[in-house]
This record gives sequence, C-alpha cells and structure tokens, in this order.
Amino acid sequence: MSQTEPLLATVLSLMPDAAVVVDAKGTVVAANAHAEELFGYEPGVLVGLSIEALVPERFRPAHREHRSAYASSPRTRPMGTGLELYARRQDGTEFPVDIMLAPVREGPLVIAAVRDITERKAAEAAQAELAAIVQSSNDGILSMTEEGVITSWNPGAEKMFGFRPEDVVGRHISLLFPDDPVLDEMLALARKGEAPLTRDTRWQTSAGRVVDVAISVSPLVASSSRGYSLLVRDITERTEAEARLRRQARWLEATAEIRLSLLAEATLEESLTVLCHWAAELGSAQATAVLLAEGGRARVAARSGEEVLPLGVLPRVPTLVAQAIASGVPEHGHMSIVPDLAAVALPIVSQGRKDDRAGALVVLRQEGSHLDEEDVSVLSGLASQASLALELDAVRADRDRLLISADRERIARDLHDLVIQRLFGAGLRLQGALSLIDSQPAASRVASTIDDLDTTIKEIREAIFALESAPGTSLRARVLETVADATEALGFGPVTSFHGLGDREVGLQTQLELAAVLREALSNVARHAHASQVEVTVTLEDDLSLVVVDNGTGIGKPRRLSGIANARARAELLGGSLQVSAVPAAKGGGTRFEWRVPLGPEHDG
Repeated sequence: MSQTEPLLATVLSLMPDAAVVVDAKGTVVAANAHAEELFGYEPGVLVGLSIEALVPERFRPAHREHRSAYASSPRTRPMGTGLELYARRQDGTEFPVDIMLAPVREGPLVIAAVRDITERKAAEAAQAELAAIVQSSNDGILSMTEEGVITSWNPGAEKMFGFRPEDVVGRHISLLFPDDPVLDEMLALARKGEAPLTRDTRWQTSAGRVVDVAISVSPLVASSSRGYSLLVRDITERTEAEARLRRQARWLEATAEIRLSLLAEATLEESLTVLCHWAAELGSAQATAVLLAEGGRARVAARSGEEVLPLGVLPRVPTLVAQAIASGVPEHGHMSIVPDLAAVALPIVSQGRKDDRAGALVVLRQEGSHLDEEDVSVLSGLASQASLALELDAVRADRDRLLISADRERIARDLHDLVIQRLFGAGLRLQGALSLIDSQPAASRVASTIDDLDTTIKEIREAIFALESAPGTSLRARVLETVADATEALGFGPVTSFHGLGDREVGLQTQLELAAVLREALSNVARHAHASQVEVTVTLEDDLSLVVVDNGTGIGKPRRLSGIANARARAELLGGSLQVSAVPAAKGGGTRFEWRVPLGPEHDG
C-alpha cells in the first residue's frame, strides 16, 4: 500500500466532500479532514475503525451484506442513486447522506465520498409538503411566468373554474380572465416588490358562470426565471351574505320611509309613489306600479318608471290584478308583456274594504330574470305596506267624514233651533200685525213678506235635511243602515256587498232614491217572499245598480204593483230602469230585483 498511499492522500485532500478509504475487511485506512469534521472525530481517529462505526446500529447488518456483495463485484456508484442512506456521528446523532463508491484498481480498496444532504432533504420535505397543501387546497392556486403564461394549475382551481390543467397550462391568463383591472393592478404591485394584498374581483368559469373571488399575487423568483403565484378563493357565500345584509338594511330603510310617509299625513298617491320607488330598487325592476281594482276596472294609483310602464301593461291591467288577487300572498301572477319584459303582480288586499279596494303591485323585470324566494318575500312585504296605506287612507276618509258630519249636524241644529225659530216668530208677529194695517198696499206687502218667510223656512228645512245626510261616499252607510232596519222584519241579516264605490261620490238625490227603492224591495221580501236568504249588491261602474235577490216563493202574479211601480218611477225619474224576474228553480228559485240608473254629471256629486 506504500505505493498508493501518497496518491490516495493527494486525492483525499483534493476532494470537496468528506471521503474515507476502506479495505476489503471494512476497515478505514484513510480519511480526509472533511470526513473527520463531518463525523465529529479528532484527526487520525477514524483510521483503523470499522466502517460500520459510521453507520447507525439498525442498518449495520444490512450494510455488511451490501459491502460483501460490492467487494465481489466492485464498480463505481455515483451520488444521487435514490437510495435512502443514513450516517452516524461519533456523538450518536444521525443524518441523511449521499454516498459515491469508487474502487481503487491497485489493491482491494474502496473510496467512499460522503455528502450530508440534511438541508436538501429538508427542502425536499418542505417542497413535498407544500405540493400536498397545494394539491389538497380548496382554494385555487396557480403560477405563471413574468409574461403571464400559466405554468401550474391545482385541483382547487379546476374545481372552482372548470378548466382542467391541460386546458390552461401554457396559455396566457388573459385568455381565461380577460379585462380584469384588479388583476392587472395587483401584478403591477407585485412587480414593484410591494407586500401582497387581497382584492375582490369576479372571474368567469368555463361554463360562463361568474364567480366572486378574492385574489392575492406573490412573486416567484427562481434561478432562471421570474414569475408569480396566485391564490384565488371563492367568496360567493360571503358576497351573498353581504348582499343580504345590505338588502335587509335597505328594506328597513324602505319600511321606515314608507311608514313615515303614512304617519306624516301624506296623500295615498304620495305614499304609494314612495313605495313604488322602493319596489323598483329592491325588486331590480325596470318599472313598478300600484294598480287598484274598482268595480271590475283597474286604475294606476301610483307608479315608478313611467317611460317603461305604459308600453304594454295598462291594457292588460285587469288580468294582472285578477291573477294577483286570485293567487293570494305570497304567490304571484306572471305575464310576458313586451319583448324582453315580463310583469309580476303581487296581490294587495285592504282587509277593511276588501271588495272595492283590492289591487296589485306590478313589477316589470327583464324577461327570464329569476325571481327568487327572497325577492318574492321583499315584494310581498311592500304589497303589505300598500295594503296598510289603503287601510289608513280609508280610516282617514272615515274620520274626515265623521268630522264633516259632526259639523253638518251642528249647523243643522243651529239652523233649526235658532234661525228657523226666529224666522217663525217674525212671521207670527207680522201676521198678528197684519190686522192693524189699514192701508191695503201695505197690508199686501206684509202678507207677501210672510209668504217669503214661509218659503225661506221651507228651504232652510230642506237644507237641514241635506246637512243631516252624510255627504258623497256615504251611500255605503245609507245602504247598510237600510239593510239593518229591515233585518228585524226579515228575521235574518241580508248579505250585502259593494263593488266599485272607492272614492267616487254619488249625488244626494240618487242616494235617497236608491235607499227608498231598497227599503221597498226588502219590505216586499219580508211580507210576501217567505225567503230565508237575501243578497243585496250595490255596484258603481258607468252607472249605479242595486240588485236584490231572494230565495223565496218567487214573484208570481202580485196583486198590488204599487211598490214595483214606485221603484220603476224612481228609476225613470233618473233616466234608469227596473227589471224584476224570477230566479230559475235550478238556481234555487226566488226573485231577482235589479234597479239601475246612469251616473252622468247631473247625478254625480
């Protein structure tokens, strides 16, 4: 070995790695300074040790077998062969190594170069852990070059956007998510080396669906290239929750404004107009309107978006209102109106005046736009607010009528108790003085004055009667009062309904005539029909009609026609008509009494 020792010493001193020379028996015959430092031995101590002293105890039996096999067929084995090898320091600590073996031709010696790969193993473990995190993450993680070419695409990104890795790797990111100023801004910040931020934006999936996402961009610096990693998180649930909170806040604001309008004595039209504006905003509508059904017809009580609404809705208003009323809350009617627009109608029902103040909140939306459960709930709530507005308007109208009625009664009472009595007293005094007047012309003048006083008293009494009658829309009260008066004679209460009265007024003379006709009709039923049921219906459309239907014995051949004649005369006096007919037995029998008069300017109050 004396011939090879100088050569080995030179080789060992020039080697950058730790190296030992081992003979056929596994004894270390030489070691360089790197090996002594790596294994923690003093200089010269390694020589003479068994090579197994540098191997952890649990690996030594297998190591001996591998060494014997190698000795029988020595060959050069380079580093990085993929074997999991570990070495042992003098203090007993272990560390991963990569070993290169090279036989020495002159003699049965082997040079073993040993490299500590602890840092490499740690880096590989960290990289594997990071790769596992990336692969298992529900967030989208992708990387791209400085030029924007996608280089990696994890399963989270595939699940989120529907693109497979083979569909996107190698493509420019702008082909997938074009015209995103948020991404452009964040890439610019990353190029400047600024700390990564998280920003919200919207990207599109492979199916065309838009997803709300939060993205952050971080620079990736490799030895040969520069690029960026992107972390993308689906924030759909968060944005939906935020939208719900914003919508709830707007709903509370809308409710407060509408109710403030009602409490501030605003008119019905003003309150409903405020409601329509909110319905347009909260319902994402092109236009909205409150439509009221009155006597088979409908009118627009308030609207928002006038430039859109008249296009096709108004001619079809009755159908929409009927659909809404028939469906019931929270259901709604739906109808295509014009290209790209559809009308959704939600019912409005005033419980106090259900017959003639029903209607619908009509919302015009883009055709095909989805009206979800929350939309229906919000719009139904607004329809309920409209119902409240109608109720409050009816209460205020009743209050005003009561105030007016009280004033009228007071005025009538004052006229009767003061003015008429004074006029009557003045007339009596003049009449007593008449016999004391000798001049015929003077006596004639006083007599004429007495006649004028009598005429004045009569006119004032007529005025008192008119004042004691409820004004205008009290036709309902007059009919209900007449029906109540007839209940005792009938032995039961008639079913009474009204259609189309609303806020329309009926002249006093027409009211009085209708009340007299109704009184006569109910009296005839009580005396002659032997009925157990009577229906009274008052309808105000282009004309005013009173229909009384009983289930009695039928009209037959009445002996006296004075009652019917009087009713017909009252109708003809107002330019109307009367029809009395028998109800077919198939429908229960009885008599149908229909009194109808027109409502021209001379009849409307």
